[in-house]
Amino acid sequence: MADQELVTRVSAAIDGLAAEMIDALSEVVRIPSVNPKYPGQDYDEVVGGEGEVSKVFARHYEALGAKTDLFAVEPGRENAVGVVKGAGGGRSLIYNGHVDVVPVGDPANWTGGDPFSGKIDGDRVWGRGATDMKSGIIAQTFAARALRECGIGLKGDLILEAVVGEEVMDHECGTTAAIKRGYTADAAIVSEPSSPPSPLAVVPISPGLLWFSVTAVGKATHSSMRGNSIRAGGDGAAVGVNAIDKGILIFNALRQLEEEWGQTKQHPLFRPGHFSIHPGVVQGGPHGVMVPFFLSEFMTIEYCVWYSPDDDPEAVKQEIETHIQRAAQTDPWLRAHPPAVEWKLHWPANVPDAEEITAVAVAAHEQAAAGTRFTGPPDVVGFAAVEDCTFLTLGGVPAISYGPGDLRVAHADDEYVLIDEVVTSCKTFAVAAMDWCGVA
Repeated sequence: MADQELVTRVSAAIDGLAAEMIDALSEVVRIPSVNPKYPGQDYDEVVGGEGEVSKVFARHYEALGAKTDLFAVEPGRENAVGVVKGAGGGRSLIYNGHVDVVPVGDPANWTGGDPFSGKIDGDRVWGRGATDMKSGIIAQTFAARALRECGIGLKGDLILEAVVGEEVMDHECGTTAAIKRGYTADAAIVSEPSSPPSPLAVVPISPGLLWFSVTAVGKATHSSMRGNSIRAGGDGAAVGVNAIDKGILIFNALRQLEEEWGQTKQHPLFRPGHFSIHPGVVQGGPHGVMVPFFLSEFMTIEYCVWYSPDDDPEAVKQEIETHIQRAAQTDPWLRAHPPAVEWKLHWPANVPDAEEITAVAVAAHEQAAAGTRFTGPPDVVGFAAVEDCTFLTLGGVPAISYGPGDLRVAHADDEYVLIDEVVTSCKTFAVAAMDWCGVA
């Protein structure tokens, strides 16, 4: 654990910087930095916001004396890295966060109407990206600044990263690009919002994510033939087949498998039932004429699968495909016209060898949070979603996460972050850097 006298000094310095830190957070929230590759976006219209936010962080890094590198794989999508060089003899540490955000949806659903207001309102800051995850990067940045202003040098290097691309697994433009550029360390902490289930949890593991679609086909005819196609004594498939009926059969089968997972897929760091098979998008109808006057020719369901970090993703795929095949065998049409499954994305689980950095983060939080509503040891839990920790770990840097904010308001209307979480996390980042890297 870090020396308590140093912890007290740094904590007081962060309290003194708190108003400036929250103003800095408001500034970067006000910059729209929607990921231009997010589905539904016009790349050329959207690109550039990520880079503008990274440039702000580069200025912060330069101001605190870090060797700063602003670079991009794609123009307008700059990453910012600041290296606070250590005196030697200590372990190195990466503080990482992403500057890209998801689209805002319908601005009319946002209180006040401006999703990028950055409004500071009592105990919180509002706006897209406030929780996910500009507050975490700001907290990491001001932790390094507080150490500098207190005259506390580190033995190991502290590497600050504000990267692009996380929201669409575009790590080759962001986190992995930084690794390939030579920015590696003995460990990393990503400042993703680490609630739920509790604020400022320490997160040493994350689930895996799979995206797939399943499509059932039908046979078009006039909608007045529905009864003839499905009732006893009718012509059945000879006249027509409604693909939506067949798609719902598959939907119900996968819902049954999901219920089974709720009982069988358990992990000590995740809430029961967390691992799921989420039907997120449904499309269906007659090809080219989306009116209900035909029996539908297709139905496609897009699924997001959250699987346990203990599971083999290939085995998960096989389990799902087998369940679909078995369900199809119960229906004469689907036996002859099997549903088509397409696997579209795999975000691997994060299972790092990170016991030491996890212990450091737990101890740092306990020291930093003393006297606040976060007093005591933090919960150690699995991350609800996926994050860039995966690609740091795969790049040889064992990574965990800890940060302000709550995933329940991320990607939602009226996103916000609580100010006391930002301040306390900043203190934790400062203490963890002293403990992990060593004080020169």
